[in-house]
Parts: sequence; C-alpha cells; structure tokens
Amino acid sequence: MKILILTQYYPPEHGAPQNRLHDLARRWSMAGEDMTVLTAMPNYPKGEIFPEYRGKFIFEEKIEGVRVLRSWMFASKNKGTLIQLLSYFSFVFSSMLAGIVKMRKYDYLICESPPLFLGISALILKVLTGAKLIMNISDLWPESAVQLGILKPGPALSFLEFFEKLLYKSSALVSCQTEGIVAGVLKRYNKASTFLFPNGVDPDMFPSIKRDDSIKKEFNMPEGAFIVGYGGNHGRSQALSQVLDAAELLKSENVFFAIFGDGPEKTELQAKAEKMGLEKLKFYPSQPRQKMSSVQSAWDIAIVPLKNIELFDGARPSKMFELMAGEIPFIFCGKGEGALLAEKSGCVKTVPPEAPEKLAETIMELKKAGLQERLDMGKRGRKFVLENFDRSKLAGIFLEKLKN
Repeated sequence: MKILILTQYYPPEHGAPQNRLHDLARRWSMAGEDMTVLTAMPNYPKGEIFPEYRGKFIFEEKIEGVRVLRSWMFASKNKGTLIQLLSYFSFVFSSMLAGIVKMRKYDYLICESPPLFLGISALILKVLTGAKLIMNISDLWPESAVQLGILKPGPALSFLEFFEKLLYKSSALVSCQTEGIVAGVLKRYNKASTFLFPNGVDPDMFPSIKRDDSIKKEFNMPEGAFIVGYGGNHGRSQALSQVLDAAELLKSENVFFAIFGDGPEKTELQAKAEKMGLEKLKFYPSQPRQKMSSVQSAWDIAIVPLKNIELFDGARPSKMFELMAGEIPFIFCGKGEGALLAEKSGCVKTVPPEAPEKLAETIMELKKAGLQERLDMGKRGRKFVLENFDRSKLAGIFLEKLKN
C-alpha cells in the first residue's frame, strides 16, 4: 500500500507525536509498505527552524528508510494567539502546495490532529491523491482548547466544532489514542468508524538500564539525594506548577527535582522556581530520545503530571509507557482512564491532579519504601508494558486493520 502521513511534527524534533509517528512510519516501511511523510521544517519546541533546514521551501530527505517531504512554515517564538494561528496556517497552505507539486496517488492519507487546522490540507489532498482519509486524534480539539482556557464560546468555536465533525464524516477511519477520545469522537459524530490506537513504547529505545552515577555527575545531580525526575513538555496541559509547589513543601528533605524538557511555560516556571528559592530543583534542556533512557535511569522515581480538567480524565501520556519500559517507578498526577491503566501496571502511585500536598506526601512514601521495593515496582511496570503496549505489536494491528 501507498500511505501518506500528514503531520506538523516529526523528527529530528523531539516529542511524543514525533516519536510515535516516526516509529509507525518506520515499522510500516520495514513491513514493505510505501511510506511518505509530509511535514514541516523542524522548529519545535523553540519556534525557530533548525539551522540545516533554513532557507528552504520544499525539502525531501529519507529518515530510516522513510521518504520525508518537508514544506516551509512560519516559525516564531512568540506564543500569542494570532502569531500561533499564522504559524499553523502557514504550514496548512505550504503542505497543500508541497503535496500538489510532489503529487502521487495514495491508498491512505493519515492526518495527525491537533492541530485541527491541518485537516484543511488533508481534505484537499484526499481528493487530489485519491486517498482514503484517516484522522489520527491524539487530543480532542477544540474541546481541549476550551478547557485549557485558550478558546471561549463564540462564532470561532462554533465553526471549529463544525469543521471537526466534517473531518470525522469525511474519514474512512478515525484512529484514537484513548478510549476517552473514542467516546468523544462518537459523541460528535456517532457514525464515525473508530479504532483504538494507543500510545506505546519501543522497548529497544527504552531498555531497562542499571543506575549509572556518571549521568548524575554529568548533570550535576547531588550525590546521596533522592532524585525525582520529569522529562517532557512544559506546557499548560502538564501544570508543572504542582511539581514546584511539592518541591517547596519538601525543601527540608534530601529530595532533588530534575526537570528535563522544554515548552511554552518553561521560562515562567523557571522564574517562579527562582522566586520560591527552590535550590533543590533544577531545569535541564530537552534531551535526544536516545539519551532519555540513560537520563531516567538516574532517577529514583519520576512524575507524570496533568492539569486538573475533565478532558484529561481520558488521557494516557506517552511518558508513562517509556517509564514503565525503563523500570522507573513513578507518580501519576491524574485520574480516570490514565490513572486506572497506571495502577494496573503495578509500578505507579496515583494522586489527584494539581494536589501538591498529596504529591509531596507520596514522594516521601516512595522514598521511605526502600530501594528493593522500588526495583520490584519497576520490574512489574516493564512486564506490563511489553505485554500490552509494545509499539511493534500495535503497528502490526493497525496495519492489519487497513488491509482488512
């Protein structure tokens, strides 16, 4: 089959959708499918085009056997709403042009959402390439934007809800990352053909690694301290302030918070941490995914935080699967579908979202539990994720769905 994946996010950028979609494209290519990815010039998360891609409008390359077609995008560090919309729509229109210039016939066109606006390009390319459209929904939009306070009721929201439903009606299949998203899609269009395609992990990318103190030295983590780690996006959805508030409550304890990653809220969070005098909390740059397994092996436990909104009751953050694979016990700050799944793994403690007092209490509970108990938790987590969320198995199931 000839398959086109349309996404704004792709390696060499780091992030959950980038890793997930490249893993899928790579595995399907290895299975003999003719894969093309149509994506933007890499710019995430800093909002500036990577140096080696600057000055190009259309650029073609191969990454691990996958044909990657890139088109220009207006990238900006400014996170204002109008600038962000200009950025999104620049890729919508450049991807349409690139798709037309490099026209091929495809059997399937898989469009990643969000951003929902990319569906404009998907609908046009669907017609021009003769492909069946598959919307791959990793976040219900615009509902998530409303609950995060980005969008308010009005004509714009009404139009986006109409367009969302149009995309589902136009799709041969709507693949969804969680059961909550499946329910949300069917609520908007009950005739949609849905398919649960959950987050997972490449166990070879996140192996179980024995604790390496050289990593602690490389990143200047204090010797003898209990290391609490976070690795991922610094955005509204994660509400990382709850981690800072927990760190403040544990100022007198020998607990060190290592916060890895980047995102739109990072500067504000750093300023808040400095104002709070959090000397036992440090922010680190985003690391390549190949190194994160080594980085997280230096942590005693990890944190997977979510904002306290109803929509996230159906969230399954990709980070939790990577931690399970690496045998890292962690605290899940959330409820609903993600919390229930995490608890099944046997390597997780759950606390309500945005409840720093409970988070601090649970950190100390795991610290006092002892090394062997935490090691046992980690082993249970890896066994669980390999049995249920191995990406090679998930990719195979998805491919069989398309063939049938």
